[in-house]
Amino acid sequence: MNFEQIITYLQANGWPVERLGENTARSRFKGRARTFPFFVHADPTYMTLLCVPYARLPAEDARAKVLMDRLLHMNRDLNMAKFAVDDDGDVVLAVDYPLENLNESEVRDALDVMSFYADKHWEEVSELAGK
Repeated sequence: MNFEQIITYLQANGWPVERLGENTARSRFKGRARTFPFFVHADPTYMTLLCVPYARLPAEDARAKVLMDRLLHMNRDLNMAKFAVDDDGDVVLAVDYPLENLNESEVRDALDVMSFYADKHWEEVSELAGK
């Protein structure tokens, strides 16, 4: 699949899609506690789903370290996803899939993985972030 086919799949399955560029779009999904924004990006080799901003790092260094340590521990238990922190201090939940041989089933799996972990960890992460 290529980026156009991914976008077509999302739209055909009821996902709201806003094109932001040649290889990037924005969408969202409703979780139990909030609506999560996410980006879909395709580079030459990977499709990436980025749930960002998931949360913000606390301004206080000690609290930020506690959250970052917890995210590292969570990453050990995540399957096909990872938490990260971007340059702006946003906590990001990312799911990457190789574009080579990507099919609709794998796009659906990536969306399921992202939405599952976003919902599962929201309460704990938001509490550690001070929200």
